[in-house]
Amino acid sequence: GGVLVSNCDIGIGTYKPAGEASAYGANNHGSMVEIAGKWYIFYHDAEMSDGINHRRCVKYTELVYNDDGTIVTIDPYK
Repeated sequence: GGVLVSNCDIGIGTYKPAGEASAYGANNHGSMVEIAGKWYIFYHDAEMSDGINHRRCVKYTELVYNDDGTIVTIDPYK
């Protein structure tokens, strides 16, 4: 359970206020894959670079779980 990657980075406060969206309607979907007994999510963010919005940057991150079984939300900008 939990939010894997927040659409429009709601709740991510490392590069903007956490309650604000990075870009309304941004698209950062992905897929979970088990590799050698560990779970990863492969996704792309809606990064804005060089003044151009909606560029895609492919990323992957190992999923980390809290003690209660919820998944730690991924901050794609760390």
